[in-house]
Amino acid sequence: MTTGTSAPCNVGPVGLLDGREMVRVTPEGWPPLLIYRVDGEIYATADTCTHATASLSEGELEGHTIVCPVHWAEFDIRTGRPLCFPATQALETFPVSVEDGQIYVRGTNSNGSEEL
Repeated sequence: MTTGTSAPCNVGPVGLLDGREMVRVTPEGWPPLLIYRVDGEIYATADTCTHATASLSEGELEGHTIVCPVHWAEFDIRTGRPLCFPATQALETFPVSVEDGQIYVRGTNSNGSEEL
């Protein structure tokens, strides 16, 4: 299911990630999102684990893998693909662009319906 709208949503300045690998944002009209910076690239996913509905912002980021703090489900933040059980449903991902130092997220699901 696609969340948000097709119009870009400004989630804040790139500086929001200074000194951090990830940050949770709650744009109006959107579910909580998790914004990441890995190797200079910015990614966005839903913040809620598809297995236990836990906030992934409380988990660990290991390279391009976010690990849920509850049952250690793992997801690839680039594709949303679940990498291990207990997660079997993909994490929703969103296209990201940076314009004039601002991070924009679009509400078009970029991961299809990939499952484990």
